[in-house]
Amino acid sequence: MTDNELPLFPLDMVLLPARKVPLHIFEDRYQQMIRECLEQKSEFGLLWGTDEQFSDVGWVAKVTKLVTEFPDGRMNIMIEGTSRFRLINRQDIHAYISGVVEKIEDDIEPYDIELGNHLKTLYSKTLKLTIGWTTPPPPTEDLSLISYIVASNLSLPLDQQQNLLEDRSVNSRLKIVSDILESALSHLKEIKRRTRGNGHLA
Repeated sequence: MTDNELPLFPLDMVLLPARKVPLHIFEDRYQQMIRECLEQKSEFGLLWGTDEQFSDVGWVAKVTKLVTEFPDGRMNIMIEGTSRFRLINRQDIHAYISGVVEKIEDDIEPYDIELGNHLKTLYSKTLKLTIGWTTPPPPTEDLSLISYIVASNLSLPLDQQQNLLEDRSVNSRLKIVSDILESALSHLKEIKRRTRGNGHLA
């Protein structure tokens, strides 16, 4: 493959940056793709959708671990996202789908430090209310990644995750995830208020 060509793996999921995900590889063509990636120490592109229709913005994934290889060729692997890409041209010249891609970079802008700190505070409050952590660790100090990492832990609808993936503005992503957390916190506090006393919703 050329430098700007990637093997493509459409799945019903969105891989966000820094997220580690287990995959079970059972189709012959994708077993071949993953074996080639392992042998060549190369990466592949993960896109939300099906073989017939998928998003044109995805995340480059690397195999971080071959967990299990079964006698029939199936594999359990761990993958991690490394960088975003946009699909320019689909190619059907291999057993699996591939495509010509271009890397997507974030917009050049000054990061909103105050908004980043606000998101960290909201995330800490959410963890305290949901799992009782009194001193939750910060998700990351990297403001370009924090919205992705928090979003990965929120079980957001796939379309919302895809919108975040496609958003090239760090500050826009910080605002979107902050708004989601503020809404979730308000809902959690209301449930806690209504259950205080008798343990039942009013």
